[in-house]
Amino acid sequence: MKRYLLLALMGLVALSCTQETTLTITPDVRNFQFGPEGGSFDVVIFTNGVWTATCNDESVSFSPQEGNYTTPMHVVVPENEEHFTKSVRIQLTSKVSDISRTAQVIITQDCYPFIFCEEPVKEIGPEGGKVRFSVNSNEPWNLSPEADVVPFGASPESGGPNRETVTLDIPANDTGEPRSFAVLLSLQSDIDVFVILTVEQGA
Repeated sequence: MKRYLLLALMGLVALSCTQETTLTITPDVRNFQFGPEGGSFDVVIFTNGVWTATCNDESVSFSPQEGNYTTPMHVVVPENEEHFTKSVRIQLTSKVSDISRTAQVIITQDCYPFIFCEEPVKEIGPEGGKVRFSVNSNEPWNLSPEADVVPFGASPESGGPNRETVTLDIPANDTGEPRSFAVLLSLQSDIDVFVILTVEQGA
């Protein structure tokens, strides 16, 4: 009797090991690349179990979110309005009894060209001096001062991508009236993407 119980137990262990080694889950494509405008795609999930899907980005929608065995899933990626490239991960989990296997679908989405300054306007006294702005962009840019202002120094006159400090050397104001200085920083690839830095100088 004990021998039969032992054989039965060994059979259950063998069956469990077989399930664990044969349970698989594989998406037909693991990586997708999108531009900032977004889009959609279909991925086929191959598995011999019951699967569920979760995502680390709530703005990305997908359907169905669960299924049995081989199932196509439709994924919609919205427009990326952030100032950074997004990396989205869809986690796929397949289960049979207490056994589970996982796989991932990775979505990389570019952002639009941008340039911005967190403090685009600063003040300085009539004695003049140096004013510094922190500028952030994802592409190279050029600096150009307004044509109708008193000449002043600016450094650097080009830069990017990433964060960079722009220094304006403002001369003393001897006009007796308040005045302002402004420079335009525009992307080299698209002059319509720009930021204006302004200095308000007292009298």
